Amino acid sequence: MDVHWWALDPIRVEVTGRSGRSTRLVVELAWNPDSGVDASLAAEVLAGTVRPAQLWAPIGSVVLVAPGARAHPGVGPAVDTVRELWPAATVTVVEEAVAALVGAGLDPEPAVAVVVHLDSRRTSVAVVAGREVVTGGLAAGGAWGLAEAVIAHLRAEHRFDVSLEEAWSAAVGGGSFVPELTVTGPRPVYGRAIAEDGNVILPQQSGKVMVSQTDLRTVLAPAYQPVADLVAQVLSDAPPEVARQAADSGLLLTGHHPPGTEEQLASLAGLPVRRVVEPEGGFEHLAVLLAGVARLLSDDLRAAR
Repeated sequence: MDVHWWALDPIRVEVTGRSGRSTRLVVELAWNPDSGVDASLAAEVLAGTVRPAQLWAPIGSVVLVAPGARAHPGVGPAVDTVRELWPAATVTVVEEAVAALVGAGLDPEPAVAVVVHLDSRRTSVAVVAGREVVTGGLAAGGAWGLAEAVIAHLRAEHRFDVSLEEAWSAAVGGGSFVPELTVTGPRPVYGRAIAEDGNVILPQQSGKVMVSQTDLRTVLAPAYQPVADLVAQVLSDAPPEVARQAADSGLLLTGHHPPGTEEQLASLAGLPVRRVVEPEGGFEHLAVLLAGVARLLSDDLRAAR
């Protein structure tokens, strides 16, 4: 199955819930188009990558996961495409923050919380109460923003060019926000040198540079100030009692925030923070979000009986 589920992909598709009779697709719309930008990307991905010959069984249901749920600009075109391709399929739209909260598997599940979910292009912040979003917003950047900050630093300070994937690996694996005593030393980043004329040197002359924890912290820390500002904004927009309960419960970080981000955001926001760690292999399969979708669908099925 030619599907995508990678931290830097703007659209992520996962085949799940296979049975002998039907197949379920879970689609995360991990991007939010700006004004004037084509909002049909998810629809194009569905039409182009999911081919009947690749499926074990016909599509029985499609779950669209998006910040803002049906208010997300890409949801409408995606729903239309699903109904065109698979008229008999059930279409469910899930709010991303709710799926993240439920998928975190906290016991007990917080009645009210501020969910901070890192997407590929945005970080969504939402006050969730009773599995409903009360207020929410999006901060630009996301995983791409973190990776691009690393790339810009390497080009400016080391005259060195790296791929987006290599920069992303450094961002999440370089220990930028963890205590210094737990980091063994600078980490290598692999790429190609940039010549004096600004051109990237040919691949056969590729190499590596060493990047320190201090460098990564300096590069990545500014990305979280807008997130902290958005936390303050969504709390101020929430009803006072809900905001008080959410502040007491604190922030729940989901997605691929770098290790130690909880301490960074706690310092900036002045609130308690918990980070849900994705299992091994989480770069390719965002298990927490998928677990949330599965639990929400299961709970809805039980409630309907």
